[in-house]
Amino acid sequence: MIYLREIHKRPSEVGAAGYPLASPVLRQLDQLTLTQPVTILCGENGSGKTTLMELMAAGTAAQTIGESGVHADKARLFRQAAGQFRFVMARRPKRSFYFTAEDFSRYLDQRRAMMADARQALNEIDGAYDERSTLARSLARMPHARTLGEMAGQYERDLLASSHGEGFLSFFGGRLVQGGLYLLDEPEGALSYANQLSLMALIGRAVASGGQVIMATHSPVLAAYPNAALLDVSAGGIEAVRYEQLPGVQFLSHFLKHREAILNQLELPDASTLNE
Repeated sequence: MIYLREIHKRPSEVGAAGYPLASPVLRQLDQLTLTQPVTILCGENGSGKTTLMELMAAGTAAQTIGESGVHADKARLFRQAAGQFRFVMARRPKRSFYFTAEDFSRYLDQRRAMMADARQALNEIDGAYDERSTLARSLARMPHARTLGEMAGQYERDLLASSHGEGFLSFFGGRLVQGGLYLLDEPEGALSYANQLSLMALIGRAVASGGQVIMATHSPVLAAYPNAALLDVSAGGIEAVRYEQLPGVQFLSHFLKHREAILNQLELPDASTLNE
């Protein structure tokens, strides 16, 4: 299923000014058509992949893990920028969600703090209600115990006890719904190559249940998703490419074929002699 079909820049007599509209990727974006249930944005650092993802997140009113401080200010700027574009939806998804590895790390910190606050509150209640009835103590403990219980049962894995990659997969898998639109910005930051294949399986599950996935990535593994639309984002604009044309794929292939020659050019010290 394809929910977000096209993005059109609205005609304006005033040129784009200020962040993020002044960024090259948005200045050059007149129209973007999405033709596959899975679209993958590739490109070098600074090419504008994240800027484009954040614009789509704002334009589709995608949910995020949380917005606060500078993140809230940034989200506000992108909501304003999204007003300069028209987002053509074939139909509304049941849920639109925007994931980033950075947001997931921040979410873990928030989750850890919430659980610590709940445990501290329970300890304080036990001390303060020591001479009161069991019923009074139970009623006072109830909201904090419920918080801990709900958070403990929210995912198949304990996110705080899992490795970062396993936690990310559990987090993402727990938010998949039938007919959802999912925007993933460089999720490989939390994942090993093996876990990237696990994420690919989850993406397949989302697509099979009528979902659409748009992902920005540097990963040659994730970019290999079968029949995905591959778009190379660069200073020259956005261009459809084949997998073999991706700079990251070409570089990795070249490195694996000529590893020793490339490393020799770096003139690295011999680690085996450093402690002699």
